[in-house]
Amino acid sequence: MKRGMIVLGFSALLFFFWGWGTAEVAAWPDKPINMIVAYKAGGSTDVAARTMGIYLEKYLGQPIVVVNQPGAGGQVGFTKLSMAKPDGNTIGFINLPALNMNYASRKDVAYHPVKSFTPIGCNIIDPNTILVRIDDDRFKTIQDLIESARKNPGNIICGMDGPLSDDQLALVKIEKATGVKFAKVYYSGSAPAHAALLGKHSDFIVTNTFDVIKYKDKQRCLVQMWKERYHMNPKTPTFKEVFGKEVIGSSTRGVAAPAGVPADRLKKLQEAFEKMAKDQEFKAKATKIGLTLAWMDAGEFGQFMKDVQADVDSLIGELK
Repeated sequence: MKRGMIVLGFSALLFFFWGWGTAEVAAWPDKPINMIVAYKAGGSTDVAARTMGIYLEKYLGQPIVVVNQPGAGGQVGFTKLSMAKPDGNTIGFINLPALNMNYASRKDVAYHPVKSFTPIGCNIIDPNTILVRIDDDRFKTIQDLIESARKNPGNIICGMDGPLSDDQLALVKIEKATGVKFAKVYYSGSAPAHAALLGKHSDFIVTNTFDVIKYKDKQRCLVQMWKERYHMNPKTPTFKEVFGKEVIGSSTRGVAAPAGVPADRLKKLQEAFEKMAKDQEFKAKATKIGLTLAWMDAGEFGQFMKDVQADVDSLIGELK
């Protein structure tokens, strides 16, 4: 009888500690989660983060606190994220290829664009495009533009945001794929690049899909730099459709955690992010404010991060 009571008591004790440990795991997250944004409040990445945060809270059960850490073209915020405690309580936006450009072009970067981060998911993808003036009859197609550049090497002017931007990276890829060279003029953002195009100071611009919609009455899109026709610009052919060579470029914003987050917590973050990304209410709100929504799960986004880094590593000498 005494022995049975001892066994029963020991079993109860084991059950208590096992149940307590399980409850602790199940209870995570048990406090607000910080989301680092490497740019100023009010910018497009910040707006995206705050919109997503509302729906991540819905699926994680804790508030998402957006923490703006601007500086050095994103380097400050990306570094803060990479050095955060890997407990799942700090996540952040990583902007590609800005994350990679900083690392490749500077000597003092403390993070590695792939090894320092664990992907959670990505649902904002804004592929690069080429736009010309809608009344410019010289360039009805992307073939027209490339042939003109071939006949007039260095004389067809491209305007773009940059340097060291996704636009510049995209144009370098096009030059390598076609064997032509363009004259390049860099502006401090897409708005002045569009103004210069409309003022006939440039022949075309490299920009992103969002601008195709924004400037549809004034500019015409010639090519889509994505692996397939993009759902927000379905009438425009991909580079591969036209030339048989895949050329991919984009401004992409995904969410990641510092490397080393425990697997169970990482799984919760990834599952919550996917539910948020596929939430119909979120998608309607995000579309209304102009977010270019598309989807990559953690595995796909992780591979995409590696691909972008390989692109930048191979082309950085032409980007400086």
